[in-house]
Amino acid sequence: MTAIVGGLACQRDSFLRTLNTKVVSSVKYVPKEAKSKPKQTQYAIELSDTVLFPEGGGQPFDKGSMVLPGNKVIEVESVLRDQLTALHITNEPIEPGTEITVNVDWERRLDLMQQHTGQHLLSAVLDTYDLETLSWSMNEMINYIELPKQVDQAIVDEVNEKVNQYIMKAIPIEVLTPDEKHNHSANVPEDYDVSKGIIRVVKIGDLDENPCCGTHLQNTLQIQAISLLHQTNVRGGHSRLHFICGSRVYKYLRKQHDVLKQLGSELSSPMEDLVEKAEQLNANYKKAQSRESNLLKELANIEAKRIFTNFTTENKMVDFAYKSENNAQYLTLLQKELLTLINSTKDSGVNLNDKQTVVFLCGDYVSGNGGMVKVLGPQADSIQPELKQRISNLKGGGKGSSFQGKITKFEKGRLNQP
Repeated sequence: MTAIVGGLACQRDSFLRTLNTKVVSSVKYVPKEAKSKPKQTQYAIELSDTVLFPEGGGQPFDKGSMVLPGNKVIEVESVLRDQLTALHITNEPIEPGTEITVNVDWERRLDLMQQHTGQHLLSAVLDTYDLETLSWSMNEMINYIELPKQVDQAIVDEVNEKVNQYIMKAIPIEVLTPDEKHNHSANVPEDYDVSKGIIRVVKIGDLDENPCCGTHLQNTLQIQAISLLHQTNVRGGHSRLHFICGSRVYKYLRKQHDVLKQLGSELSSPMEDLVEKAEQLNANYKKAQSRESNLLKELANIEAKRIFTNFTTENKMVDFAYKSENNAQYLTLLQKELLTLINSTKDSGVNLNDKQTVVFLCGDYVSGNGGMVKVLGPQADSIQPELKQRISNLKGGGKGSSFQGKITKFEKGRLNQP
């Protein structure tokens, strides 16, 4: 008789690491919602029982291996639930009736149990603050639970303290048997046949009990620790409270410590002074930005005066301005400065609507990086084809007395000025 999801060996004993079992069926696996064709043929293996948990209840599937006669090892790519059946996805078929040994990736299983049981405990404590867990997500490092509103930091700190106090009490965790279960059938997946299946209720002492198909720890002490990190606002005024549990706490701390240590080395600053150093660098950066903006404006003013002089004294009909960096701000400033000069001297005879034309170009054509082009004046329509001929990667458009385009990349060679 094949064990069903809800009564699998891994659910009856979540600390079981290996199991001798038998292959019931082995068929080609075709994903129900495959977005692209798999790189190779895969197979769905059904076993008489399994120590590998299929994905469900917010918990990812286990990883592990199957050892066949002759010590041939086949890796299990994933474990999925098909209604009441656990399907082991592999890259090789196995003959039905074959006696095999299934081994679970224990380090991964323990980590997943710490996160999952930790979430149950955290949600139980949040319930006492009238903060319902709307959903949750287990990720590679940082998990989150979604709450109906943003939570004050003082409450977050208080909750963090409480959950870790409960962890230290080693509160027993048990799974209620079918005879002991309460009426939680409304919380199981729609495709799970309750009449034939098993509703499992995970109970943490007197703190919490909830239906859950996942694997769990034996007591809260095995969670080791929970750290609440930060919140992010999401739709409808909800908040995601991010957290980590178990061995992830020290792994995350070590990773962040390494980052801070590297930053301290790069900035020649002790780690404890990094905030002050960052504030200082930010202030200096803002000053530098202000100086650069002022210098760009001065440069644009000088260039605008040159163009204006060429139009008024040299009787030029077309002039050209170029800056060897891709800087849209400079082109905007240059255009503004030139128009200010034209508008302030109405009798100059300069008119970009129906008389003179100016071409603004920025970008490093030597290195081949991209840039921008602006053309203002009555010859914009006639200059536009010539520009596109000389700059093959120029994309843009306009009509009448204006054209604006973006250069994705300059071709090799020197761009001659028009």
